Amino acid sequence: MARSEKVVRRMLTTEEAAAYLGTSVRHVRRLVSDHELSRYKVGGRNRFADVDLEGWLESRRVDGTRQTRR
Repeated sequence: MARSEKVVRRMLTTEEAAAYLGTSVRHVRRLVSDHELSRYKVGGRNRFADVDLEGWLESRRVDGTRQTRR
C-alpha cells in the first residue's frame, strides 16, 4: 500500500463490535483479556476497528470442502 493511501476504519464500541461479530459483549471482553482481539484505547474506552474485526473473522474461517476418507 502506498503511503498516500489510507485505510478507512470505522471505530466501533464494544457493543457494536459484539453485534458485528454476532456474539455477546462478554465474549468480546474475554477475547480482549485473552489478547486475541486487537483494540484501541480512546478516552479510556475500548474501540475496535471494523477492518481488524474482519481480519480476525477471516483468520478463523474454516474451509468448507469435504475431505473423503480412505
